[in-house]
Amino acid sequence: MANGADVDAPPVLRFSDGIPGFAGAHAFALTDLTEDGTFQMLTSLEDPDLSLVVTVPWLFFPDYELDLPENDRRSLGIESPEDVVVFCSVIAEEVSEGLILNLRAPFVANPHTLAARQVILEDEDIPLRARFGGEA
Repeated sequence: MANGADVDAPPVLRFSDGIPGFAGAHAFALTDLTEDGTFQMLTSLEDPDLSLVVTVPWLFFPDYELDLPENDRRSLGIESPEDVVVFCSVIAEEVSEGLILNLRAPFVANPHTLAARQVILEDEDIPLRARFGGEA
């Protein structure tokens, strides 16, 4: 992802509409949480205590399909597959020691402009809480 600044600085994704539940947070740094980049951290620049673990959904759910609504594509300036990066939030479940991905509300970003938004998909066949063991 381009960041247009210091090579060592993490990219800063700009959520112009905020994130549902966190409307005041608009700028999030994206940093690797694991050496192999499997898991990353989205951390709010406005509130450093606000951070979310994310991952690319296809690492754990290869059949995941995302039909991005036209208004979201337009808003983010997405014209081709090269203009989109998708992340899903990860929740650790202590009871089962597994992980849960929210596949129905992915974070979508344009890697060229760093414009981003959380998209709420209408497809009820896509799970809101998809469980996996945490190993890619």
